[in-house]
Amino acid sequence: MIRDSLPDANPICSSEVDDIYMWKPGNRVASISFSTADTWEALHPQGEPVFRHRQVLFQGRIPKHAFITWVIARNRLGTRDRMKSWGLQVPPTCILCNKAAETRKHPFFDCSYSSEVWVFFCSRLSINPPVLFEDGLRWLRNPSPEEFVKLIVKLVYQAALYSIWKERNARIHNQISRPAQAVILEMKQTVQARLDPLSRAHNSRRTDITLLGTWFSFF
Repeated sequence: MIRDSLPDANPICSSEVDDIYMWKPGNRVASISFSTADTWEALHPQGEPVFRHRQVLFQGRIPKHAFITWVIARNRLGTRDRMKSWGLQVPPTCILCNKAAETRKHPFFDCSYSSEVWVFFCSRLSINPPVLFEDGLRWLRNPSPEEFVKLIVKLVYQAALYSIWKERNARIHNQISRPAQAVILEMKQTVQARLDPLSRAHNSRRTDITLLGTWFSFF
């Protein structure tokens, strides 16, 4: 079959024209020039675009907070409902509230404990995010018309996800529990520390109001 599909060899052997290499990565048109980028795209096709990358990987983010947010958004967090699906014998109840089963949606923010943390910041920032997790991520694309408030909301959102998951793990692995107010205080200190260098960078372009000043107007 291969032999029959080849062209006649006689014209090729008798040709006086030099052979040339042609590169044809994927479905692209063959060309005499080699493109590393085109070859990479052919070997590693891009997946479908997702809406959440700008809400997670925004400029000024805290890396470890963004990482946890990305894991949660992809539903790869080791919640108890997932562990039970793997065959592990673990209690299904949320250790933060001891009232409902622990799923991805419950700790963020259906749980009464995590809701207390999240509602505190929502009330101070005067925002009303959607209840469902996926809707909340979409809403995070433009939570406020004010540039500085938008950045603060994103930082607070990721800090809440990170801190609540950290508290959950501390209770399971270290048998250490803290009240919601302690988590809120830790979040405020973390976000404020991050806003300090960001505010200094913004001051070179804007003098009427600072990023840190916007934070202090709410907290």
